[in-house]
Amino acid sequence: MEWFVACMIAAAVVSAWRGAWVLLDALLLPEALAWSAGVCICGGCAGKLLAMSLQPMLAAFAREHPTWQLLWVCDALYTYFGMWVCVLIWRGVWLSWDFTHLRELPKAGALDPALAIDGCVSHAAGVAMLLVLGALRNLVAAPMLISSDASQPIFGAGATAGIGRLNPITRLRQPPHVQSAEEWHRLVGIPYAPVDIAAGPVSVDVMG
Repeated sequence: MEWFVACMIAAAVVSAWRGAWVLLDALLLPEALAWSAGVCICGGCAGKLLAMSLQPMLAAFAREHPTWQLLWVCDALYTYFGMWVCVLIWRGVWLSWDFTHLRELPKAGALDPALAIDGCVSHAAGVAMLLVLGALRNLVAAPMLISSDASQPIFGAGATAGIGRLNPITRLRQPPHVQSAEEWHRLVGIPYAPVDIAAGPVSVDVMG
């Protein structure tokens, strides 16, 4: 059963990514594909930097905010934003390689409303399925989700973390697990440097 659900989630992710990609093909400078690729790369990198900047602030907000339903919504929106970061960078780099000598140049075209509608349907169907399954976080890939080859466990690339506890309505029935600042930084991999506000700034005698 878990494998079946995992396959459903994978299909939904592909549908959402396909829809987002097709939507960009249809609407983002289809008549100037080189510019379209550049905009994707720049936009994706800017989005990644924004996501990295917002992440610690959102975690701090979660530790102080009592309305846990709002936290689930913010988490879902953050994940959805991360998906667009992924798609933008993937499409930008992919399209850039299409302009090398390795293959024929892709054909430019005009705005295609029918293609855009097709992309919207595909994207909406995939996102809706993930929302129903409670598995929206599967939308993100590199660069939003990066892992070291040395991370445990060995052969972990095919892991389906948490799939056995999958509950589509978890967001509606229980609050999220909010970590302490130290634990959150440890799990995310960001160095933790606590600041004692009450103590004020620390003076350092550089003269010895």
